[in-house]
Amino acid sequence: MQDLKQFRLWPLAGIFLAISAGLGFAQAPPGDQPLVDVPGAGEPEGIPRLTDSIIIGFDQSDFDEHRVLLAPLDGYNVTDSKRVEGPRTRLIYLVPDDKSPLEVTRNYQAALTSMGFGETFYCSAEDCGEASAMLDVVYPSDGRLKNYGQITEYALQFPRNDHKYLAMENPSTGQVVTVWVAYDTFNIDQRSANSTMALVDIVGGEAFEADMEIVTREQVAEGLGADGKVTLAGIFFATDSDEITADSRPALDEIAAFLQGAPEIKAYVVGHTDATGDFAYNMDLSQRRAASVAQALEGYGIGSDRLVPAGVGPLAPEGSNSTEDGRRANRRVELVAR
Repeated sequence: MQDLKQFRLWPLAGIFLAISAGLGFAQAPPGDQPLVDVPGAGEPEGIPRLTDSIIIGFDQSDFDEHRVLLAPLDGYNVTDSKRVEGPRTRLIYLVPDDKSPLEVTRNYQAALTSMGFGETFYCSAEDCGEASAMLDVVYPSDGRLKNYGQITEYALQFPRNDHKYLAMENPSTGQVVTVWVAYDTFNIDQRSANSTMALVDIVGGEAFEADMEIVTREQVAEGLGADGKVTLAGIFFATDSDEITADSRPALDEIAAFLQGAPEIKAYVVGHTDATGDFAYNMDLSQRRAASVAQALEGYGIGSDRLVPAGVGPLAPEGSNSTEDGRRANRRVELVAR
């Protein structure tokens, strides 16, 4: 039997447990039986859990993107946020004993602080924005889990306005935890009706090792000649930024070498994103990233008149935005012949 680490938070009554487990899916127990954790669900190692809370939603990916709110909403619009990348776990907890959203959130604050996390953003009730708007932003209808069917899919469907949002980051590991806690008044199943629930996302904590090949000058020539475009594999950006990272240098060297040897070539530098998050934000980010690549190539002596940056956001996907591999393929920069 797996050992469980516990610690009591004072003066709050909550006790957290840290466990880890793998991915699993199952039908909810029959209606005359109590709910239990989704089979195989669990937290990444070291991440706490409120004692006796039940995991009714679970999803995990080796590498994905997550938006962290940094300011209250303006209606249904995100006013400030950042994106983080890395291994991602999403959990939905059914909280026992009528614990309030405030008590649950304070327990997470205390537990994560004791583990070296610092607070990035916190808001409460109307200071966050309407609870229904927060639901639309952090648990939208097209991204809901279905581990326990409608119990999971419609979790937090009608949240009270005493909701809380918390974002914390560990500066040593880069791991980020976001917690949205609300009292759900929806009555889809008596076992989860009129209960406090917590939506918890844990992202990062491990370095991403790129498995993408670095584009070569020969591949640039072949792609432009045969298809009129080529994906610039090996161009990387800081998270939620248009800043090109240092490990992009080998790819930039190859692209520049091709352009230097083919002075007649003019091209569009086209930035792409996946469909996660706000459309307008993605359009702007893709434009800025394209401009950064064009500017970096100008540093090799490539004339600015030869490269026109353009951002198309999520409008030209390479893969499905419903899968991790598809989203990864969609986040790219291309060189397109003019």
